[in-house]
Amino acid sequence: MVESKNIESSNVPLMLVSLSMLLAAIVAFYYFSEIRLFYRVLGLLVVLGLASLVLYQTTFGKTIFVYVTESKVELKKVTWPTKQETTQTALGVIVIVVIIGILLWLLDMLLGWAIGTLYGVS
Repeated sequence: MVESKNIESSNVPLMLVSLSMLLAAIVAFYYFSEIRLFYRVLGLLVVLGLASLVLYQTTFGKTIFVYVTESKVELKKVTWPTKQETTQTALGVIVIVVIIGILLWLLDMLLGWAIGTLYGVS
């Protein structure tokens, strides 16, 4: 138990380096605003890649990497709806929303008429 805490605490400097790289890249992105946007974005992406490599060296980074790769595997197992099923579902939702909207509008008109009649407003 004590060893795992020591391993975790030894990862903190690498995590701080990674975070510092990201913060420095963001500051530089705005500081060098006179440079073309393409080059600033390219530099930001390069630093993001380097910070990711530094973060991957930690236990936390490896856990995140495993999570992402396992998520990709799970996404391949999903049965996605066909275009026809998606269209039918979307049209069904639109029809129901329109019907509920009309019913609420009629209820509003009825209640407005009833309150107007109660107060004697034409």
